[in-house]
Amino acid sequence: MTAPTTTLLKEWKRLSEVESTAITLRDWGELNRLLDEKSQLQGLLEDYQGEDFTDEDQDLVSNLLNMTELNHARLDTEMKSVRTQIQSEDQAASNIRKVNQAYGGKAGENYWQTYT
Repeated sequence: MTAPTTTLLKEWKRLSEVESTAITLRDWGELNRLLDEKSQLQGLLEDYQGEDFTDEDQDLVSNLLNMTELNHARLDTEMKSVRTQIQSEDQAASNIRKVNQAYGGKAGENYWQTYT
């Protein structure tokens, strides 16, 4: 029979694997949902003491720590990419406003300002 802690940790591992995919796909809604589920699992795991965890659990925890570090690094990379994209789009919008002002247009009259 599988220990309850092992079952919870295996589910955490499954969620971490799906989390990795969500980060890669930039599916932020799915990522938030997964983080909420992992938070619930964490609450359940806090009910157990150290002696409740099996040797298999210790291996799972080690694996989960590695997966968490990789997902954190992957998320950091994706967030930097998103920030760069936002800055680029902000700069483009600023350039459009400057061109519009240079040609005597009023803010908000340019169709392209709202096209994003």
